[in-house]
Amino acid sequence: MKKTIPSIIVMLCTCAMLLAQNVVLKSPAELALAKAKELLAEEKFKEAAIKLEEVLLTDPNNMEVQFYLGSAYQALGEVEKSVNFFLKSKDLMHEALDTYRAGSNETLKLHMLQYQQRYASEQTTLSKASNTMKDPVKLSGSVNSKYSDYFPMLDPAGTKLYFTSQRPDGEGTRSILKPKTKSKNSLNQEEPNSELVESDEDLYFIEKVGLTWGAPVKLPEPLNTDSNDAAACFSADGQLMVFTACGISDAVGSCDIYFSTMEGGVWSSPRNMGNVVNSPEWDAQVSLSYDGSKLFFISNREGGYGETDIYMVEKNIFGEWGPAINLGGIVNTPFTEYAPFISQDGKTLYFSSNAHPGFGGLDIFKTVYENGKWSVPVNLGKPLNTIKNDKFFTIGGSGEVGYFSSDRDGKGLDIYEIEIPEEMRPQPTIVITGIVTNAKTNEHVGGFVMVEDMDTGELIAVNKSNSVTGKYMVVLPGGRNYSVSANKEGFFFYSQSFDVPKKIQYQEIVKDISLKPIEKGTKVVINNIFFEIGKATLTPQSHLELDKAIDLLRSNPSMVIEVGGHTDNTGDDATNMKLSHDRAKAVREYMVGRGIGPDKIQAKGYGELNPIAGNETDDGKKANRRTEFIILEF
Repeated sequence: MKKTIPSIIVMLCTCAMLLAQNVVLKSPAELALAKAKELLAEEKFKEAAIKLEEVLLTDPNNMEVQFYLGSAYQALGEVEKSVNFFLKSKDLMHEALDTYRAGSNETLKLHMLQYQQRYASEQTTLSKASNTMKDPVKLSGSVNSKYSDYFPMLDPAGTKLYFTSQRPDGEGTRSILKPKTKSKNSLNQEEPNSELVESDEDLYFIEKVGLTWGAPVKLPEPLNTDSNDAAACFSADGQLMVFTACGISDAVGSCDIYFSTMEGGVWSSPRNMGNVVNSPEWDAQVSLSYDGSKLFFISNREGGYGETDIYMVEKNIFGEWGPAINLGGIVNTPFTEYAPFISQDGKTLYFSSNAHPGFGGLDIFKTVYENGKWSVPVNLGKPLNTIKNDKFFTIGGSGEVGYFSSDRDGKGLDIYEIEIPEEMRPQPTIVITGIVTNAKTNEHVGGFVMVEDMDTGELIAVNKSNSVTGKYMVVLPGGRNYSVSANKEGFFFYSQSFDVPKKIQYQEIVKDISLKPIEKGTKVVINNIFFEIGKATLTPQSHLELDKAIDLLRSNPSMVIEVGGHTDNTGDDATNMKLSHDRAKAVREYMVGRGIGPDKIQAKGYGELNPIAGNETDDGKKANRRTEFIILEF
């Protein structure tokens, strides 16, 4: 894979081409400057610096030369020299900006110079910056190889890490020696070169056992093919994979975004996401929100802010992906944005850029979506960021540890682990996992697991439990009252409420779900039906649950149910009996009022006669205060 040209060098080469458009190079100084640009593009920084110093002798006020020298010495690690040249270029650019503001045909140059001047202005502060976190640790040799390893993607629980590798197939040897093709993660078209020994890109994962990562496992076909397969992200439950493929017969552009779903233990054939998402250009480097409703990616399509921009697509009311939206000028610049990652809270976005002020190469930044807009990106600091290329950041679990790729050791891209300080972490979440089973046979069930806002009724996410393992996973950010429900045709639905305050600590909750088959005699506790204290008045939060019951009865017109009301032992027997009957009656009236035949529902109060838990504790009393549905006929 061709390495990304460091930092501001790509930025300056682009700007210089615009500044020198339609200008014929004639003088020795101009020829020398052109040669210096070539050397920088080839990462021959020392030679470029010598050439630029020669140009400076004859043209000391050339802002391009000053800036290029700052970039060259930045890449060489000569901080003092780099800062001095950046500061000189900043002053010269300030004068140039006054001139460029006068012409409407110079707007693009104006924007580029503004970002360059901002980059240069921050170098004094950045050069003196202290480390913001501990040194990163390169993952073991069983994970990293002598080939390129990159694009780590961590699952919500922090126990599984997917990544892309160009290691050879088989037992450490390359199975087929063939020309290298274009990488999905590079915009640079590479000419076939039989001397390159890296293999095509393939997808791998590792799992954590205790505190240790296991050996890499290659994902099976059809996800891995003889061509490049890379830059994959997964839904929270691991049932949906989104990735990039290049040169496929049904492609819309040079590289397109595809998806595959897991049915049981088998991945489906990849499908192109279509021309609403993909463009005729290059679309790659995807990140899927954990609720599965938003997808972030990189594209160099027309109409963007720069060379590559971050875009987002969102599912519409039909569950289809809508058109791509540019994240806008707070995040995107006239130059290169790269490798977005949307964290588990759904609003904290990490990405790489060579135009927002950084330490050199691609740096990793953080922005947060609040009050309808993205915040100004913040550099995550040293030693996460270096003068080299640092990108493909991911974080999961408690948010304490992140993973990223870097070429800092000069041997290609490797995957690193780093502790993240609290102020740089996403908002904590609650991760709920478990197994869905048939309550009668104990067999695993592949059903739908839905997350809804109990206050608004908004459907937030639809996940699936695996039909082979029964496993499911949902991620709940703070600040909402959630209903998590499971359903499958032929079974009575199950729901559980989770009130998640805004300020929470990361938690993992194991909640196994047993779905009861729809048959005569089935008795189910309906968890999310609530009444005002001491009354038979339903709260609005109850409507979401009761509407599910209404849908179930409509889908099964032969079903007749009893609504049973139950109380704890607080108060006298007669009062509890009346309260339970009134509450059961209120449920029946709600359902009849929404079109269910009155002959399909009976209401009965049981008071405190049939407890399912002890009344000695608050939790026991809460369990006994319940509404039950019993299938009388089916």
